[in-house]
Parts: sequence; structure tokens; C-alpha cells
Amino acid sequence: MRNMQLFLVPDYYPYFHCKMGSCRHTCCENWPISISMKDYFHLVGIKCSPVLRSSIDKALHIIPYPSESVYAEISPGYDRMCPLRIEDGRCGLQAELGEDALAQVCRLYPRGVRIGESNECSCANSCEAVAELFLNHREPLRFINFPLELDLPDFHKPDNTFPTAGHGQEIRLHYIRIMQNRSLCIPDRLMTLYTAIQNMEKAVNNNDIQRIIELLSQEPDLFKSTYDKPTQEQLDKGLGIAHSLLKKVDERSRSVRTFGEETLKWFDRGKNSIDRYQIAISNFEKVLPEWETVFEHLIVNHMFFEQFPYQDRPVPVEDEFLAICAVYTLLRFLSVGWIMLHPFQRDFVDVCSALFRLIQHTSFDSFAADFLKQYECCSPKQIYDLIKL
Repeated sequence: MRNMQLFLVPDYYPYFHCKMGSCRHTCCENWPISISMKDYFHLVGIKCSPVLRSSIDKALHIIPYPSESVYAEISPGYDRMCPLRIEDGRCGLQAELGEDALAQVCRLYPRGVRIGESNECSCANSCEAVAELFLNHREPLRFINFPLELDLPDFHKPDNTFPTAGHGQEIRLHYIRIMQNRSLCIPDRLMTLYTAIQNMEKAVNNNDIQRIIELLSQEPDLFKSTYDKPTQEQLDKGLGIAHSLLKKVDERSRSVRTFGEETLKWFDRGKNSIDRYQIAISNFEKVLPEWETVFEHLIVNHMFFEQFPYQDRPVPVEDEFLAICAVYTLLRFLSVGWIMLHPFQRDFVDVCSALFRLIQHTSFDSFAADFLKQYECCSPKQIYDLIKL
């Protein structure tokens, strides 16, 4: 049902437009697209040309153990592309019958609509058009109230709730502001965030409203590193963890595989991986001189999209922090290696959107937190040694 409502959105949102046929890596590439029972029977019965009907029939498959909300899939073909995609890159269903003919998930993506304590909407980093917007966005992302007319799905109540004393959105935006503090490098911002989360969790668990308001209104204790360059031992361990994390991701994800395998080959050549990493960093900073600002936008947008740290999953907030650290580590490691071999900003966009297709559309966050724990990377010092690479 379409209706006009106010939503809190990032300031780029009014300027976002789908690239349609000009997208290098479309949102329907590699991934089966889950659709509801309502959308399935809508597509089964829709009146269309014989060519489109044949494509629809080839694409639709009822999943094992279907539910009303997740009933079937639009499955990719042997070429990993959606069978509904036509030669010019556009969706054949939309091209012939218009946007209203699309399944709900296809109409909304990459928009993430959140209805709960407040209305929020943002776009996923997995869309290359979003990453491209960030290349030239210099100021910190702001969040504005914006009227949206959306065909909203039926939302179920979250399975998991977190104590926030009614200040959930304020707390989340407070954490985002910490990540936008440009007086600190990103690793130092993350460690400042770590302390802020610990202090806030103590207050909310005690239902100490006065302390919560105090923490929201004051500047957090800033973490500032005591040294500029990691030691050889720290680099060895950090690169080993980042390398292992990427290898595990590469084994399980088609969207990251091409980027991951080439990056792993680059770092696996010879015994001078540390030197090779420093060379790659220097090259990366030449190709993307504003990389830290772009990374800031990607992390902040991811945090807002996922409603960090109160995602709907049964894990402690500390695990969500570890997951954000893993996201940053993997983004940094994969981008630096890939750009060494493919030195253009469009290549960064490609690797970035592929990585966030994995991060935002799988259980990566839960896996990543457990992975770091297995490597005993969960104390403040161990975390910092990893993220400062």
C-alpha cells in the first residue's frame, strides 16, 4: 500500500538513482532473489508477451519449506544473471510492464526500509550507484527527515529486542557521530566507539536514564594511538588474520571470489608480503586520495542501514562491534590488494559493492565476530593491532 510518510534518511538519498542498464554488476547478478507468495502468484498470472512469459517461467522456483513471506526464488541462470534481464541490461519485466509489475524486493532494492521506533530508509552499499555517490561526497553524511511514498511490505515485529530505555535511535546516531570524527583516523574512531559502547551498555542495562542522557550529550573519551606505524610482529599477525578472513570469505562467496582470489595471489607471492602490502597501500592512496572519507561514508551508511548495534539477531552488542571491525579490515585489505592490480576508482567501486553484497545479504556479521574470537582478536589491543593495518 502506497502512502506518504516522513522517514529519516541519509542526505544522499534524494539524489540516488538506479543506473539500470548501465550498471556494471547488477543487483540480480549471482544471487537468487527471494520473493513472497503474493509476488509469486502475481508473476505466474501476469499478462505479458510470450518471450517474457518464457523467461518468467524459467526464473521462478518454489523454495523448499516455503513461507508466506519467503515463498519462491527468481534464480540466476548458468551465466549467473537473472533470466529476466534483457540485452541492454535492464529488467525485461520492468521494461515491458513497468515498475509496478516487479516483485516487491526488486521495487525497493537497494532501499532498506525500517519501521519501528521511528521510520528510517537508506540504501545498501551493495549497490554500485551508492558507492559511486560516496566518491565525491566530501562532507560527513547528515540525516534528514524526508517524505517518501513507498509500497511498504508487511513488517513483522523484531525477534530480538535490546534495552535502550527508549533512546535507541539517539544512541545509534551517537555512535555514527563518533565514526565521523575526522580529528581521528578510522582505527582510532573505532576504538573510541568501543569505549562508548561499553559505557552506554552499562547505563542501559542498569536503566540509568540520567547516565544515558549524559553520555549522549557529552563528547566521548577519544582514543589516540601512541605510535604511528605497527611493528613487524603486529603486521605479521594482522595480515595473517586479514588474509585468513578473506580466504574464508572467498571460499564461500561468488560475489567476492574473483576479487578475493586475485588479491590473495598478490599477497601470496614470495616472502615479502609485508613490503608488498606497504607498496599496495601507497598505490591505493594515489588512486583514491580521499579513501578515508569514502571509507567513513561506507561504514556510517552500513551502520545506519543495519541499525547498528541493534540488528535483529540474538548476539551481544560487543559482537556487533567486532563485526564492524571485521567489515573495516576486509574492506581495507581487499581494496588495497585489488587496486594494486586494477588501479582505477571504478575498480574500487566494483570490489566495494561486491564485498557489501556478501556483508549485507548473508550472516557475515555473525560469522565474522566468531572468526575474530577464534583468532583471539577480541581484547582492545588485539583489535587495534588488526584494524590499524
